[in-house]
Order: sequence, then C-alpha cells, then structure tokens
Amino acid sequence: MKRLVQNKPGSLIGIFVVLLLFVPLVNWGQDSINGEDFQYRLLQSIQNQVSTYPWNDASFFPGKIENADGEQELDEVKEYALNQHQFETCFTSLMNLNSAEKEVFVKSFYYYNSFIKQELKKADLSDELQYLPAVLSAMNLQSTSKYKRAGVWQLSHFQGVLNGLTVDKLVDERLDVEKATHAAVREFKKNERLFDHTKLALLAFVFGKTEVKNLCLRAGEDFSLNDFFAIAPDEMVDFISTYQAVAGFLEDNKYVSSYEPQKTAETKVRFQTHFDQISAVLPISVEHLRFLNPQYPYSIIPEQASITLPEKIKQDFLFLQDSIYNGVDSTLFEVVAQKIEYPPAPNRQYVGEPVKDLQIEGKTKIKYTIKSGDVLGFIAEDYDVRVADLKYWNNIYNERKIQAGKTLDIFVDNENADYYSGLQQQKAKKEVSKTAVPYFTSAALPGISIPESATKVEHVVKSGESPYVIAKKYDGVTPEKILEWNSISDARKIQIGQKLIIYVQ
Repeated sequence: MKRLVQNKPGSLIGIFVVLLLFVPLVNWGQDSINGEDFQYRLLQSIQNQVSTYPWNDASFFPGKIENADGEQELDEVKEYALNQHQFETCFTSLMNLNSAEKEVFVKSFYYYNSFIKQELKKADLSDELQYLPAVLSAMNLQSTSKYKRAGVWQLSHFQGVLNGLTVDKLVDERLDVEKATHAAVREFKKNERLFDHTKLALLAFVFGKTEVKNLCLRAGEDFSLNDFFAIAPDEMVDFISTYQAVAGFLEDNKYVSSYEPQKTAETKVRFQTHFDQISAVLPISVEHLRFLNPQYPYSIIPEQASITLPEKIKQDFLFLQDSIYNGVDSTLFEVVAQKIEYPPAPNRQYVGEPVKDLQIEGKTKIKYTIKSGDVLGFIAEDYDVRVADLKYWNNIYNERKIQAGKTLDIFVDNENADYYSGLQQQKAKKEVSKTAVPYFTSAALPGISIPESATKVEHVVKSGESPYVIAKKYDGVTPEKILEWNSISDARKIQIGQKLIIYVQ
C-alpha cells in the first residue's frame, strides 16, 4: 500500500473519496451496529473460517500472499479516514491476524474477486464494490445474521426473491456467490433508476428504499452528499473507516495463485438426492460438495435441480448415477429445518382468545390459509417473518395445534404487501401445474411387479415412522417400494394415521 501513500493526493485520496460514498454500509437493516461491533463480527467470521473446508486445505487454490513493497506508514494513511481511531483499530487488527487467519481472508477474497469485478464492470458499476462482500461477510458462504440476511452479499429474503433467486425450504441461492452477485448487481441497477443517483442507490441497497427516502426528505431540496451525511446516524460515520481499512488491507495484501481454480461442470439430478449418497459412490467429500453447492443448506438436492461437480468426475456421476440413487436412506431427508420453541409472549390475551383487530403501523395485514402439512417455521420463512411474531399475532400457544383450513394473520411491510399477498396463489398454481401421480388401488400397478404369492398388508403410520422405519418391519420390503405402491412422491409427506398398502412375500 506504500504506492498509495506516495501518490497523495492521487490514488489514496481517490480511494478515500470513493469509500466515503459508501459510509452507510454499517446498518444493513439492523437496529444499531457501531463500527466496533461490526469489526468484531468481521474478525469472528474470519476466525470461524480457518477450520472450514476448503480454506484449510493447502492443496486447494495454492499460492501465496504478496505484500506491497515497503513498510506501511499508518499515520500517513489514517489521516484520510473520517474516524481515525476506528480506522487504526480495524486496520491494525487485520494486519495482526495470525498467518492462518490472514491467508483465509485474503485467499477467499481473491478466489471470487475476478468474477465479482467482471459482473460489476458488465453492469457499469464502480469496482470499489468488490470490497463490499468482504466487509459484510468476510467472504463466508454460509454467513447468516439474526436479521435474516444470508450469503457473502448479505441479501435479505426479499432482495433475493425479487431479483430472481430461489429461497425456499431446501434451496437458498443467496448462498451461491455467482447467483447472489447477479442479484446484488440487479438490485443496484434498479435502485439507480429509482433514485437517479448512484450513491443513493447504494445506500438503498444497504438500508432499504424507505430509509433513504426519509433521509433525502430531511436533507432538503438540492442537498449535497455532505448534507446527507450530516444527518446520517453516527454509526455510519464510524463505519467508513472500517470499510477503508478492509479495502486498504486487501489492496496491500494480494493473493497470487500458483494454479487456476479447479474447473467445474453442472448436471441435473433425476431424483431428490443427498450429498451423502454422492460421496458414498464418487471420490468427493461431503465438505467439497457443500462448498461447490452452498445453495443446498441441508445437503439435499431437490428433484431435477442442478448440482455443480468437479469437471473430471461429472462423467463418473452420469455413469454411476443409478448406484447413487439406489443408495438412498429416507432418514437423510427427515430433518429439513431447525425447529425453535419460543416462550409465550408477555402480556398477551387469554389462551384461546383470538387477537382482536391488531394493527401495526407501516405494516399490511394479509390472510394466509393453512394447508395440510404446514408448520409455522416454513410459513414464517416464506413470508420473511419470525415464528414468535406469527404466534403472537394469532395468539398461538402450541404451534403443533394449527389446523388446515384456518387462517393466520401475517403482517408485512406496506411496500412488499402486493408480493406477499399473491404468494399463496402463486405457490398453489405451481402445485397444480405439477404432473399428478395417479392413485392406484388395485394390485396391478403400472411398472411395478408384485409376486403372485405376495400378501397385501395395510399399515397404519405411527408417530416417528418414516418409509425407512416401516420397511424394516417387513421382510423384503424397501422404502422405495412403499412409496411406489402408495403413489407417494415425497417421503416427508406421510402423516400419522395414514394407511399404507404393503405387499409382503
């Protein structure tokens, strides 16, 4: 970074001026985060990746860190920071990372850097944005926040869905760097058209459109950026130095790879598949599969979805896929989402008494009709709200007792109301458009051979039973046969009390 110091007021001032325009990156939709808090989370995220595959594998993306020539003149650089103390604290912390932490941070940044810069250039956006994911997530693919943001760009559920990403129970494309980058770029461009100002568009990406509009109104007509920042929260001013420190650190510490990254290729799976099934047949670890396919947080690839593999083993996958699919264990698909029990909200109404005409300022109330198989966790994820809120809004004290056909009140932001109001209808249309599997009651099922000596048994599903558990109770019966005999496409959809037909030899 010595070249930046020597070239005042050129490169260094240029970077400072550009970074100054990115001040508001601190709040990212959060209630209150000052620079110190953000710096702590950044360092924690770096440390957490040290033991994470593949960054702890010396054979992966081999190379070395190259530093700028000469000693860093911190005093000369920090004079351009808006908050000099914060800049010095963060920059010094990054420079003092141990060798493993420093290599992980720099290596992961430069692994994705060329692609991110390329997409920013295509969209005619400033290449200074290349540092944004490093600041927000330390390039941690699995980075999530309690504010329901995810991935290296820390996209919200709403930002992801409206920019073409799939975010559902099994797939979260916000965790896929390439797809998330495309979504982030689209969001920046839409905001540019809305605000007719590049820097305000960036603020809207971070804070949300409403927050930026309010600050613009407070700044008055024909306001300058200085006017805007003068009324911005103090946290924004503190954060600029953190952002400058990260950008300066990554300019001063470049990663030079000895070899090009391993080539990959995509292919589709015919059936729902777990990473464990692939790893059991092909020479690739589950950890490597998770790295290449972070969009599947539960290691489950939905039917007809794409999977990324090292190019050299794609042909092996196609040749051995029958063995992969046959190695199924239905217990792999039982845990789909973490369930969290919330305590009852304080000062609520009496148990069993419906919530009366609850209204929330800035929110629109929509009605959701509960379907068979629904759970509050999945509903909350679809509508980007908390389970605790659903329970409070609807006076639910036991989430296991929600009933199909009943309605739930869900409160969403006014500006997003149209999208969420039509969400249930959109999902219903998708389900109807799927090819229906006919239900056969006779023993002569198409494509299924049933020995003449087989005895037809009716099994009533009990609590805790899956097709795998049930199959173990009958000789010669497999989970796949149970699903075929009963025309069930998803093993997770069997219910307690359901009657299943089983043919026992």
